[in-house]
Amino acid sequence: MKRRQFLSVAAALPAMAAGPLDLKSIKSRGTRKVEIAFKSPHPTPNGLQNTKDGLWICDETSGPTHWVSLVSFTDGKVIREFEIPGMNGPSGLTIDDNDVMWIDSADNSMIFSVNHREGKVLGKYWAPGAGRSYRVKGDPPPAPVTQPPAFPRPERAGKSGGTKGGGPTVAPGLLPMDATTGAGGLGGQGMEHRNGLLYISTLASRRLYVLDPKTWEVQTYWQLAGNRSHGVGWDGDSLWVGDSNLKAFFRHDMKTGDIKEKIQLSDKDPVIHGVTVKDGYLWYCDVAGYVCNLKI
Repeated sequence: MKRRQFLSVAAALPAMAAGPLDLKSIKSRGTRKVEIAFKSPHPTPNGLQNTKDGLWICDETSGPTHWVSLVSFTDGKVIREFEIPGMNGPSGLTIDDNDVMWIDSADNSMIFSVNHREGKVLGKYWAPGAGRSYRVKGDPPPAPVTQPPAFPRPERAGKSGGTKGGGPTVAPGLLPMDATTGAGGLGGQGMEHRNGLLYISTLASRRLYVLDPKTWEVQTYWQLAGNRSHGVGWDGDSLWVGDSNLKAFFRHDMKTGDIKEKIQLSDKDPVIHGVTVKDGYLWYCDVAGYVCNLKI
């Protein structure tokens, strides 16, 4: 990579702090009253997404399948729902401009793409930031071998993004449909979509990754406030990220990823898990079975 190219890529990335953020320096909007809106249709809601059709909720109850439900914002009544097999600890979901639903399966570090009209799994992907090396936009290509092999080379299995036995190209990031784990460790938590990109908060690395699902390349990443970032939700050009342990919502600038301010909850309020935004309110769920909201 030429020096000019390197500098342009570096300038596009937000500055990463050398250590933990100084949380005391973050401006606070003060406290807000949390209202419990309704019970979730299933016992352990862990991800929320506001759509024009209603509120999507994914449930993390252990078992061979997990419920994904579309409910009314008014009373929590189920509009439709389906079960997804193979997930482990689903923690966040979003729907992109092509009407594809994406779900973070956190505990087995995978991301599922789903047809939310039929509940059919379209694909499984490994999650960036969960123990597998990943490409960032602007990275140099893999260095080619410069020397002839000193020994006969063993036949290698096909890789994601390449071919196997002259077969069709595999989509970047894609796993086999019978895969049961992605990158190892914990994967993504909250997820949102904007302009063709996925915004994924990842607990293990304390970062939010901006991912292009077509190339499975990370465009940039943001440092998050604490060690248990969870749900995320758009508020104009700001992205609110909830942190379960800090019991606070942090507003990130979309262009830089910097934290601009926070809303602090009390120790008595329900714990933050899934997050979304609707009409000036932050909506969130806790794994005790409640969906809550508070005015931004």
